[in-house]
Amino acid sequence: MMGDVFSTSPHEVHTMYRQAGIAWLIILLQAAMFWYMSETIVFPILVAVISSPAVWWRHRWQVSSASLPWIDLALAVVCALQWNLAPYEPPTMTTILNYPLVHAAGQFFLLVQVARLWGSRLDRPMPNYLPLLAVMVFICLGDVQLSKTGRMRRMHQRATLALVGLSCAYYSMARRRQEPPSRSVRWVRPVASAAILVVCVVSTRAGNEWLLEKWSDIDKFLRGSGARPAGGRPSVLMGFSGQAPLGSIQFLRSSLDEEIAMRVLSDRPPGYLRGAVFERYTFRGWESHSDWIPMGRSRKALPTANPLDPVVHAPRLSQSVFLLRENSANHLPPVTIWRAPSMDRFTFLPLTTSRLEAPIDILSFDRHSVVGADNMPPETSLTAWVPDPSGLNPIEPIIQPMLWETGMPWELDRQATMTAKVRLRQLPERLTTNPKLLQLATQVFDGCKTPSDKITAIQNHFAKCRYSTSIEIPLMSDPMLHFLLEKPAANCEFFASGTAVLLRIAGIPCRYVTGYAGGEYNLLGKYWVVRQRDAHAWVEAYVPDEGWVVVDSTPADQIPKAVTKFGLWQLWDELTLRGQMIRTALAGEGWSNKWLALKLSLLSLLNTIPGALITGGLLFLAVRKLRFARRNKASGPLEPTVIELRRLLEELDRRLKRLDLERATHETLHQFAERLRRAASSHPNLPDAAEWYLRYAATRYGMSLHPVLQELLREELQALCARLSERRTFQ
Repeated sequence: MMGDVFSTSPHEVHTMYRQAGIAWLIILLQAAMFWYMSETIVFPILVAVISSPAVWWRHRWQVSSASLPWIDLALAVVCALQWNLAPYEPPTMTTILNYPLVHAAGQFFLLVQVARLWGSRLDRPMPNYLPLLAVMVFICLGDVQLSKTGRMRRMHQRATLALVGLSCAYYSMARRRQEPPSRSVRWVRPVASAAILVVCVVSTRAGNEWLLEKWSDIDKFLRGSGARPAGGRPSVLMGFSGQAPLGSIQFLRSSLDEEIAMRVLSDRPPGYLRGAVFERYTFRGWESHSDWIPMGRSRKALPTANPLDPVVHAPRLSQSVFLLRENSANHLPPVTIWRAPSMDRFTFLPLTTSRLEAPIDILSFDRHSVVGADNMPPETSLTAWVPDPSGLNPIEPIIQPMLWETGMPWELDRQATMTAKVRLRQLPERLTTNPKLLQLATQVFDGCKTPSDKITAIQNHFAKCRYSTSIEIPLMSDPMLHFLLEKPAANCEFFASGTAVLLRIAGIPCRYVTGYAGGEYNLLGKYWVVRQRDAHAWVEAYVPDEGWVVVDSTPADQIPKAVTKFGLWQLWDELTLRGQMIRTALAGEGWSNKWLALKLSLLSLLNTIPGALITGGLLFLAVRKLRFARRNKASGPLEPTVIELRRLLEELDRRLKRLDLERATHETLHQFAERLRRAASSHPNLPDAAEWYLRYAATRYGMSLHPVLQELLREELQALCARLSERRTFQ
């Protein structure tokens, strides 16, 4: 029986180690796809860190075959708890399935592969069904919206082809493990494997092209089924689309307060980042005129970019530079904004943005200089050139000229200017004819002569009001009349709307703006993190000889502030941003983008703390692996004999362990033999076991390992194990 167990040949040993290495590459490919497709970083890193020692260490965790089902059950319980307690919610999705459950199932199949990698050993090689588990993971990761952008579709195709190639190599190693290749047919198997790989590549490409051609029909079916994202997450469209109901920004702040909206790479606080502008007040809130939203508006890029532009620390992809307004400021520091996937439909830029760098050919914008993002690829960066606050901005028209292009005078005719002023002063009749509201405006503006005086008077008036995250409006009452006349505690949306109403009563053109203010500075990555709790509403007023100015009447202590503090979350957030940069570079066409992605990956492993820890751990494992390889290479011809002797020793150790005689890790063979002699009273065969340990030490560490001595040790061990078993049965 023991002779069958210890019949592993040197060829099988090397082949099994190679097969384990290929299995590790398959696992890393799936972990990378988890990071790329689901945009999560913690789980892939944990999988890579946990699975790496199973390949780098020769002596892996030895677990019995009967324990593997229990391990699978424990993994299933963990994944089920993760699905119930903290389900993954994709930012964009079109599916009829419960994607959080599918995502947890994919994690389970991947962890099962990691368990098999740790449980493999010389007498139990890697299972043949491991690539099938990888296919299940790819199926789970493929249940995402592939029609929105070709980025995920292309990466899923490339990763699928890589999985096919690795699977062919995996099964080829399994074949070599069973039978060493003969010299006469050595070329047949590589040629057959290459032919199978080519057939799989061609069929996969054809299947992907067919799916892409039929995707519109599938997409219509999915949309017609009424599928909705699980969990009922509040929509980030509220407050940034064509309408801004009162309370939408506060609902966003309270429901998704910790969710990251964007990351801003800038030397100074990002300030006010405007995302939507509204000019018409209604009973429910604010909305935009249909002819002022970015429908059919476009602007071409500048012929060439300025070679003197400063270089920001972001991927320098092939992007176009657009001129949004004339600006005579000499210093234009860049502000690079990386939007979160949930915010890829919007752009958030400073009011005074002069130029914009974006990965598109035609820029869409409205009359308030709000850039449309429908044609922008997701997860890409936007770089805005903003004048220095100390500089003077030139006087600009009240709205963007409809037909303005580079090199043309930036001005409006008299009719367009008058129309814009009328629209930006309009109020519902119920407000302009309310005597109490007009009396309040007279009191607020008492003694004011200039628009700047009126703006200051409004801010002083609201500075005495109380702030609250909620406000109760009586049924069938106008929210603005109730807020302005009764002065209840309210949020930023009511302060901004009230400011706009009073400014328009005073004859000052103004507009209602929603976006973000403040942010938290990441000390490690040197950038600002803007969360949903930083969502804000304010007003922009048009002052003669000054242009558009920001008017924020929310109590100063409640305006989102730019803060600087350190937290452990910044370690992972920096890796998240680096991951977004790498994904953006990979999505670009051309080898230059692939080289940029590789460069960013290497830099992330060197100049970030988590990356440095991972790199240090991998280097440690590599050095350890080289030491093992060098030691094994030095004793190359004796390696099969050494392996068999070790198994003989392990067999006797297990037998004695049943008698409560376990050899300690720090105990030498001679010390353990002496302890067995002292315990001879408990078992008459212990002296024979002690003598066997001494002969084993002399044989194993002697000048030479003769096959005859090895066979004698085997025979003595079999006889000794038989006596130990008889004695235990007799007792």
